Amino acid sequence: MKIHSDRVRQLRTGRQWSQEQLAIACGLNLRTVQRLESSGNASMESVRALAAVFGVDADELIVADGVAPPVAANPAVEAVRDGLVRFADFHGTTGRAAYWWFLLFLVLVFAVATTIHERLYQLVAIIALVPLLAAGTRRLRDAGLSPWWQAFFAVPFGFVVVLVMMARERGVEAAPPADSTDAAQPE
Repeated sequence: MKIHSDRVRQLRTGRQWSQEQLAIACGLNLRTVQRLESSGNASMESVRALAAVFGVDADELIVADGVAPPVAANPAVEAVRDGLVRFADFHGTTGRAAYWWFLLFLVLVFAVATTIHERLYQLVAIIALVPLLAAGTRRLRDAGLSPWWQAFFAVPFGFVVVLVMMARERGVEAAPPADSTDAAQPE
């Protein structure tokens, strides 16, 4: 069956995984993952394994009637769109690049609002508070940290601590298992 290999690659890079890490997380062979991303040919079992790991429906990965679904042309636009769509979603994770693109977008919106009028800036800041906290919560979870680190925003210069935490790589708890065969073997 034909799958949308660009979508698989986009989901993998969104989690900042290598092909090897995806293979381990799915329980597939590395060569299988490489073949999936290069040719787009996959078995139904492989598609189900990918869908389970990425948390998407298997139908999203399958090319229907030979027409592939469109892929976001620009990751920055996709990150901003995702941040706005998931404005009140405090569950799940957000990748490092997606978070920083969304934060840059909000900073630019704040700058434009400030140049127009101070009251407009205050209104935009109040409206953007929930999406910013939601994206920060998802980013900290992705880094393997507690979302409560955002409480440092209330402390003078505490935002520096929070931004350093958000710049971290994926945490140990959030990374795929190193070797799934060790867990299956009895001691």
